Amino acid sequence: MKKALSLIWRVPAGALLTVLGIIVVTNVSPIYDFEEGKAFEGNEIYNPYTDVDSATVWTRANFHTHTHATKWINECELYPDSVRAYYDRLGYDLVSFSNHMELTADPRGTDGQIWVYEHGYNFAKHHNLVFGPHKGVNYFDALLPVMVSQKQFKMDMLRRNADFIFFNHPDRTNFTDDRDMARLTGYRLVEADCGFEDWDTYCHKWDVALSTGHYVPSAISDDLHKPRETRRIGRRCSFLNTESERYEDVRECLLKGDFYTAHIPDFGYGNWDVKIEASHNLPAVVGIGLLGETPYMKVSRNAAELQAIGQDGEVVKSLRDTCAIDYSFTASDSYIRFVARYDDGIVLFSNPFARWNGPVASSAPAFGIQTPYREFAHPVNCLLTILYNLAVLLVSGFLFCGAIVCFRGRRW
Repeated sequence: MKKALSLIWRVPAGALLTVLGIIVVTNVSPIYDFEEGKAFEGNEIYNPYTDVDSATVWTRANFHTHTHATKWINECELYPDSVRAYYDRLGYDLVSFSNHMELTADPRGTDGQIWVYEHGYNFAKHHNLVFGPHKGVNYFDALLPVMVSQKQFKMDMLRRNADFIFFNHPDRTNFTDDRDMARLTGYRLVEADCGFEDWDTYCHKWDVALSTGHYVPSAISDDLHKPRETRRIGRRCSFLNTESERYEDVRECLLKGDFYTAHIPDFGYGNWDVKIEASHNLPAVVGIGLLGETPYMKVSRNAAELQAIGQDGEVVKSLRDTCAIDYSFTASDSYIRFVARYDDGIVLFSNPFARWNGPVASSAPAFGIQTPYREFAHPVNCLLTILYNLAVLLVSGFLFCGAIVCFRGRRW
């Protein structure tokens, strides 16, 4: 009896210490010295929409989609073919499946296959979409990535073996503040509008990144987990100017920023007929581009408000009840992006026009695509790296020794 009673506290205490030890030991990481970002500058203005004309037909896409998983984290009850059927009813052309730590085949075959997975099962929800992984899924993750160096280490690790990575929902990622957003580098796209409510159309951390010289287009998606709930599906999408749904064409479009995005309210609030009809009749961008140093955007029907947003997320121009807006760059403007807001809750977002010195000065072309994106230096601080990782090993070793003592019932 005495031995049984001792197990009441020793077993859970040992289990807790083991879990804590695992959490701590996975946080090994280099410590970096980050280059401070600065606003875009240059004699030219980058236009992501050089291929858009009056004949452009936009391809509607959702890239952040969960389905029934077979190996790891199962966050959706339906299989890919059933999820795809829901999106077909809503008028989507392209859907990629991004299950956590698992590659998922497209049920329609290889022509439209986009190999992508969502990396991350950490407690901070610091997740990345990994496009075109070269060596399958990378299963390592820091379980408690509090420091910016831990997040950078993971991003560097992922992008070395992938075509590119995508920063998921930064505005609702724990332990990621504006200073982190200004320093993190290496991701090529960001999921800027990522809340779940109709009013939740903030893009604050996207503007922080842009204002510190990180050229990252924003592609927004449902982050779908519950396709049967109208308030969870068909709420966010990207409209791509792509020649086909082949991965190579989609990749080029995404890296260039040659697309716009839409935040859509839950039309019908549970009535699928109302939702489907509204989903097929959204306002659209019918003209967007650059004339000299003046970006412009035109939409298919008058918006309640059209905004031009620039450095630090400041609204530099606003028009009411109109379908067109333009804005001439001044000497102090580093980037401009457009937003169209409608009274029914629809919001359209363009990608940014930004200052640069042209393709010759592009510092990090990918697949022959040149944009104002650049790599920011973050060399390893050797001394801090050694001290930090020694501390991680000491703490984890202490926790594991404590767990062994608890399980075996012996004194130190």
